[in-house]
Amino acid sequence: MKKTIILSLMVFFSALEIRSQDDNKPWERLGLSQTEWMLIEEHNISMHKLEQLLKDGIGVGEYIQKPWEKLGMSESKWMAKRRSGLTNYDIELESGAQIGDWKVDNKDGFRSEITEITRHGEAFSSLFLPGYQQLKSGDKVTGRIMVSLAGGAALWCVVGSVANRRFEVIPVVGIIVPDMIWSYIDYKVKDRLKKHQ
Repeated sequence: MKKTIILSLMVFFSALEIRSQDDNKPWERLGLSQTEWMLIEEHNISMHKLEQLLKDGIGVGEYIQKPWEKLGMSESKWMAKRRSGLTNYDIELESGAQIGDWKVDNKDGFRSEITEITRHGEAFSSLFLPGYQQLKSGDKVTGRIMVSLAGGAALWCVVGSVANRRFEVIPVVGIIVPDMIWSYIDYKVKDRLKKHQ
């Protein structure tokens, strides 16, 4: 009796599994997303072509962009190069084509962003590390005064907070904050004078 029930349950679940596999959508059987399937239908890509693309490891989105036209070569030649393992960038370099303007712009944009970050980094450090930019630029006297004020106030704050068991606000508000502002203003003024010379 138990064997019959177990056997009938196994047959039932096997039938369900077979039926659920038949209910899979066509894009699921091919391992594609529904969005990719919609692109395939929208661009009328044949099933033979799709199977060839998937076998060659070429994405549907990449194929639809038609990169071979930008490189001035035939689709079959481009696909043969991709099939051999080359990326689009490798194919561009190999064909001697000019690298796209967007790549050059991107490189220049990256340089300008790094320059901006560096410039802002110096301003940031002049505000939060009083005296650092002054010492770095060679203004030793001003830098040492600023570092001494900040260090002394920090020491006062820590020792006073431990001794009194409450946070000491006076050294922070009365010395460190004005020292930070002085350092920042000094850096900005000297930076502008340097730019105008």
